[in-house]
Amino acid sequence: MINYMHSRFFIPLAAILLLVFASSCKKHSEDLLFGVWEEVNVSNIEAPHSVEWSFSNGELSMYRRSRANTSDVVLTDQGFYLLSSNPFKTTLRLLETSQVLWNEHWDVEKLSNSQLIIKQNTKTGLLYKEFVRIQ
Repeated sequence: MINYMHSRFFIPLAAILLLVFASSCKKHSEDLLFGVWEEVNVSNIEAPHSVEWSFSNGELSMYRRSRANTSDVVLTDQGFYLLSSNPFKTTLRLLETSQVLWNEHWDVEKLSNSQLIIKQNTKTGLLYKEFVRIQ
């Protein structure tokens, strides 16, 4: 009788705690993503321009900035994003960008105050992007 009573209260309590934890993870991830991120161009670290992604309230803006003249900024693409998190995985979904291949679910490998790493498995291989926070 005691085991039945224990489990009767334990299971709902565990479910409530899991929901609270999951919702706090999502809010924390959204706060971390908010801002401007510069893509790390590993194939050409001395490229004449940088690529920046700006995440703000569900809207994504992509820019190209000249390294020689930092006030020379061009909007290259726009779209929307959805960030979903659970205790085991965080996913970034891009929507309505001009890059059709990007409009999919990206696995968030790392999201911190200073670094964002996302990857996507496609039919032709792996897309991998790494960013550092600049704002």
